[in-house]
Amino acid sequence: MPCGGACIGIKTKITLSADKTYLLFSQAKGRDAKAAQYAGTFYLDASKNVITLDAEGDHLKFEIIDDGAYGMLKKLDKFGNEEKGGPHARYLLHKVK
Repeated sequence: MPCGGACIGIKTKITLSADKTYLLFSQAKGRDAKAAQYAGTFYLDASKNVITLDAEGDHLKFEIIDDGAYGMLKKLDKFGNEEKGGPHARYLLHKVK
């Protein structure tokens, strides 16, 4: 994911569980020596295919994109709109098997 300043990008990994809990790892490359870890619950708005993390996850929003073969998450801004701070592809989180 994009970031500013001396950071060259934010390495992000999120694990979503069926019980509506998540584990989020976030590391600013070129700035953080190791990833910060956040855990909590998320809310799914099924009508929009958007999940919202709780306060521990800074209320981050992600759109669930089902492309048939592999699922992806797209980070949204705090209002649930597409991010504008960088190339679209840099806001996609690809499913890892």
